[in-house]
Amino acid sequence: MAHAQSGPGQYALTNGDPYGCPSYLTGFISLLLRAEPYPTSRYGAQCLQAGSIMGIENICEMAARLLFSAIEWAKNVPFFPDFQLADQVCLLRMTWSELFVLNAAQCAMPFHVAPLLAAAGLHASPMSAERVVAFMDHIRVFQEQVEKLKALHVDAAEYACLKAIVLFTPVL
Repeated sequence: MAHAQSGPGQYALTNGDPYGCPSYLTGFISLLLRAEPYPTSRYGAQCLQAGSIMGIENICEMAARLLFSAIEWAKNVPFFPDFQLADQVCLLRMTWSELFVLNAAQCAMPFHVAPLLAAAGLHASPMSAERVVAFMDHIRVFQEQVEKLKALHVDAAEYACLKAIVLFTPVL
């Protein structure tokens, strides 16, 4: 799909819009989709195999891939590379957890992975009982958010838009 910048922040499609949206909006969504660094399958074959058994090492590797893909995606998002490096880092620091949840849901992370994420976190460093309880609560909330997103059957374009909204509207 060809695109041309018709004005600041406006990308027009040259071949029309089948959905009746303004062409600059459809063009922008197309650019967001092209910003994805990897197809969903590249997050790891383990992510899509609901019956597979995953060890702590595989969970940590998958989590690292999800975080890395969020950074690679942001680098490819229109206008993000135009920010100063310090601003880019600040935006990613403020939004990494939301981007991680969206990427986890988008790659169809199996439900049984959340307890393994907890085990990996607990294995990484000793924690007090209070911190363990708080950590496990974060894992529970993470799992609930991923399950809700998966239940909505969000498509790739919607994930791309959600991630862009998250990235560019951080909560201070």
